Amino acid sequence: MSLSLELHMHTLFHKGLELVKEYEESINNEWEQMYNYFKKSGKKSAIITRKSINIFSRILFQSDYDQESLLVNLKSTWNEEIGESHLNQFIISLLESSIHRAINLNATYTHTDYQSIQYVFNKISEYILSHKSADPFSIDAFLQHLVSSHQLPIDWIAVITTKDETLQVNRWFSKKPRSLPTNISMEAESIYAMIELLMEHIARSNKKMILPIPFENMTLLFCTSKEHMEHVLPLITYALQLFQSGKKTLKITRQEQQWKDSVIMFNESIIRARTFNDAVDIITEGFVNYLPFERCGLFSYSLNDEIGFGLSGHRHDRDAIREITENIKNLPLINNGLELLRLFGNGMKYLQPLYIANARDGFPKQYIDQFELKSLVVAPIFTPSNNQLIGAAILDQGANSEFTISQETYTALIKFGQSAGEVLGKFHRSIHSLNKTPHFSPREIEVLELMAEGESTTGAAVKLHLSEYTVRDYITAIMQKMEAKNRTEAVARAIRKGVI
Repeated sequence: MSLSLELHMHTLFHKGLELVKEYEESINNEWEQMYNYFKKSGKKSAIITRKSINIFSRILFQSDYDQESLLVNLKSTWNEEIGESHLNQFIISLLESSIHRAINLNATYTHTDYQSIQYVFNKISEYILSHKSADPFSIDAFLQHLVSSHQLPIDWIAVITTKDETLQVNRWFSKKPRSLPTNISMEAESIYAMIELLMEHIARSNKKMILPIPFENMTLLFCTSKEHMEHVLPLITYALQLFQSGKKTLKITRQEQQWKDSVIMFNESIIRARTFNDAVDIITEGFVNYLPFERCGLFSYSLNDEIGFGLSGHRHDRDAIREITENIKNLPLINNGLELLRLFGNGMKYLQPLYIANARDGFPKQYIDQFELKSLVVAPIFTPSNNQLIGAAILDQGANSEFTISQETYTALIKFGQSAGEVLGKFHRSIHSLNKTPHFSPREIEVLELMAEGESTTGAAVKLHLSEYTVRDYITAIMQKMEAKNRTEAVARAIRKGVI
């Protein structure tokens, strides 16, 4: 499975759309209050507000379209009913603000929910306010162009789709639209039966022929004369091939730019961090919320000691992640990448994410078994100004999942690492104390804190729900790391070093 950033962003778009549908009543109330205010105030914007509310109500609340079709429908309807106006951006922004206000009354409205709706309206604004065609490769525009051409003898084109296992005419394109029997229900059990039906009602001349051509998830029926059929068919199939090639090229271009949306939302999210712990949690969640990954473990890195240790995890056992302290030399694939950093230092333009198809090629068996690792990505967290490596995010698609990553996801990972590094870099004291030798696991910190409070071994064991033998082992390890002769000296050094 290849992780598509485009698919992930589509999912975010539809999450926002579903939220809008869920709160339809509350949103409509907010919109009506806004309209009534403009109307009572005698503002000129009241008319456009009324029209825009009607358009959004019809399309957003009732839409079963995919993202592309919804945006194209919104743009064409907006152009027909409102057109260009200096108020367009203002009205769209007001409609969005009203939605946030209506949903914000719900206690479960999260920042991710907010951003999903914001993303929907960013896309809507891009389409509606753009002077270019919203979709230069719209199948409808293409078919209309074909049937309108004076060089192709096509009378009409019917788009056939399947609904409840029945074929039906979804839409028509014709040189003479009024000649089409749009009032007749055109349904059949097979393409052959559909052609027979159309020949009876439309192509009544014996000189006409209907050509069926499968295309994407539909069948296109072209009506032309028998004498031209031999020449028309190759032209139509070639034109459809060119159309598909152009559409594919456009899609690739859009995918290459898709990472920008996810980076923007990630950046908007992490700037909310007020403390080091806030930053760690938001960054860990952000790698999952805005990229196509299911799990994230965030780790800090000490360059001097070549040690990585767990900071946090999202959709992982967070305590298990925080218990990890590992010499990077035990992770050969990661260590090889760090060797390049040691060799080139600031000469490296940026640190590269590392995709590992099989975790067994570079991770100790204990972690593979504990976290059920298969394919994963190691994304460096670094400050681009000096290429200082702060840590890394280890990402995957869940337990024992295999996957590959797309180029746009790879590009986004680099930007995420830079942004996360800049934010964590502001909390350099916290990072310095975390990376400073010796490193203590969260459990050892808890034992140290109890020792500092004067708690006995027995008392600490009771409070931590551990055996006395286990607590003694922790105390012994702490004293060794602090190079202390006794508990009091270990606590004193821990306080001086800022460990507790």
